[in-house]
Amino acid sequence: MLALLLAACGSTSPAAAKTSSSAVGGSAGAPVTQVTLWESHNGGPVGGAMTALVSKFDATHPKVHVSIVVTKASSKLFAAVAAGDPPVLAEISHYDGQLVKGGALVPWNSFFRGSTEVSSSSFVPVAWKNGDVGGQHYRLEADLKLSEVFYNKSLFAKAGITSAPSTWAQLAADAAAVKAKLPGVIPLGWKNSSAHELPAFLSDGGTLLKGGNAVGTAVAFDTPAAKQSFSYFRNLYAAGLMQIHHGTTLREDFGAGKIAMIDGTSAGYQKALLAADGKFAVGAFVEPAGSTGHAANLGQGLGFVLPKGHTRTQDEAAWTFVQWWFAPAQQAYWAEQTGFAPETRAGIAAVPAAFLRTHPGLVATIAAATSPYTVARPVSDRYAEVQAALDTAWFNAVTGRQSVSSALRTLQQQGDSYMSGASSL
Repeated sequence: MLALLLAACGSTSPAAAKTSSSAVGGSAGAPVTQVTLWESHNGGPVGGAMTALVSKFDATHPKVHVSIVVTKASSKLFAAVAAGDPPVLAEISHYDGQLVKGGALVPWNSFFRGSTEVSSSSFVPVAWKNGDVGGQHYRLEADLKLSEVFYNKSLFAKAGITSAPSTWAQLAADAAAVKAKLPGVIPLGWKNSSAHELPAFLSDGGTLLKGGNAVGTAVAFDTPAAKQSFSYFRNLYAAGLMQIHHGTTLREDFGAGKIAMIDGTSAGYQKALLAADGKFAVGAFVEPAGSTGHAANLGQGLGFVLPKGHTRTQDEAAWTFVQWWFAPAQQAYWAEQTGFAPETRAGIAAVPAAFLRTHPGLVATIAAATSPYTVARPVSDRYAEVQAALDTAWFNAVTGRQSVSSALRTLQQQGDSYMSGASSL
């Protein structure tokens, strides 16, 4: 349907050209290409950093002007493209499969030649892999989201814990120590989301799909690795060592000193600092090592896409902004303000050592970003349904609504059905 709509609308939308590409005079009368950027950051450290960077770009690039429109770009872009009125640039999540299939996105590959900022060698592998669809990059990872755990250093000290755990067994032991020595304090808070469930599964030797972590037509959840990781959290929950909540609730209770540890993602570190509000020092560590002997993680998050329907001049203006975004200075600023790891090696190197010494959350997320055991989330749009089914299965198994074996059998059946194309959102 999208392909037919695109054909009916033509390659360039008059409405889009009117609202997004009109040239106006710059300071010296030179034409200015207008670029509307759809993105979903609304306030907070991430929204503030995005606004500041766009303002800096506009101040230093007189021939291009970027305007932010805060909206749910991931869900709204499909309709905007079909209606012939897409933005010039958008930042969306992994749910771009329908757009790619419908021919709605321009791959970035034609812009890569000669770029020192955007290439397979300049990006960390997991960030580069996140936008790769058969060798074409339709989405350039911009908010590299990785899981980590934040902890209240004061509560750790009171419980006699002297260092962050490096294995899941040590994490469970630390949670037990908090419960024993600090009555009334919740040892561990966890979010019911696959971004937070999968690192343990991966560190126990699991793979997202049969045969590996790339795109496929079958999942791999009814496995010993899944049984081990699901049972681990079930045991924590049954022993009263863990609670499951929404991320906002976890941060509020963490800031109030009610929870010793909460899991989060890269950008969650800055939110955890805001929640603590200086009342206690916030520590952070990467998701611990599992039975494989190493830690593992899942890389996902928002990325820049280039919708069809605009002139080459507009596309090149969008590329000018995107390439500038991935330069070391912007990458370092973004990381320092948000907690997201830089997507590029030069960006990581540009983060001052003094800053890293006082921000363990960023240290943890950079370690996960550069680890060879961090895998990219599958890009197939069918995987969105698998992810939702995984959330339900994990919650049911951990809270005792289903046995671990039953939950995994159901998840395996549903996941295989979704990945085969038998069902779709």
